[in-house]
Amino acid sequence: MAKVSIITPDHSRSVLLPQGYSGLQEAKAYLDGNSVLHLHLCEIDRDVALRIEQTSIDRVLYVWRGGVKASGHFLAEGSSIIVEHGRTCEINGGDTKSLVLAFSAAVASSQPRAGGHVHLLPVARVQRTDFGRTNGVSGGMHADSQCPTCEVWLHENSFPRQSSVTPEEEARGIHSHSEDEIIFVTDGQIRLGGHLCGPGTALAIAANTLYGFTAGPEGLRFVNFRAGTPGDIRFAHGEPMSEIGLWRDVSHPTYEEV
Repeated sequence: MAKVSIITPDHSRSVLLPQGYSGLQEAKAYLDGNSVLHLHLCEIDRDVALRIEQTSIDRVLYVWRGGVKASGHFLAEGSSIIVEHGRTCEINGGDTKSLVLAFSAAVASSQPRAGGHVHLLPVARVQRTDFGRTNGVSGGMHADSQCPTCEVWLHENSFPRQSSVTPEEEARGIHSHSEDEIIFVTDGQIRLGGHLCGPGTALAIAANTLYGFTAGPEGLRFVNFRAGTPGDIRFAHGEPMSEIGLWRDVSHPTYEEV
């Protein structure tokens, strides 16, 4: 994929459900085809079911808006589901239309873990931390790559609003990750240079690509997906930092197993 791709909601495409899903007429494709990572947005109406079929690839689903039901559990906005390779799962719409993000790698891992499970993480069970405790940045962990049967990663971040940003502040945040990643803006605005991008914007960033962002005047919330275990965060100006170490105050998520 390109080093950095920005897909705003109006540039997502209506497509037939991707392979491995059934039950809906279509989905919105943000990243598919030749992209290393895939992202689709599924709109699930009341009493409609999205079925995640058995494949060789682990899938992570995040409830962005509304709420869904899975295996007798209600999953409110901000909840997530991991459907490992070798398993199926059915997600049913709640009382209103729900928007669910579906993340995955494009191809199966060459060294997959055992698979065979479905992990449900209600929003109330999301482990959270305040980074630095004074800068207003917080995070929540949904999948930390430490599961013995899957290696996927999904975390969320929240940043306080910034009306304006100095060049020094922009430069301080320039960094790279050792893995391909997807950032999806769930609320607020992400500032990319002189541009503000709102909810429903996805960024696909290739591994080892330097990039930076700041929050907009309405603050910023996003989720971040990786298909494998993160390594170091490398800064353009500063020492590298272990991403696993950054989340040391957050314990492994406690899932509902189905």
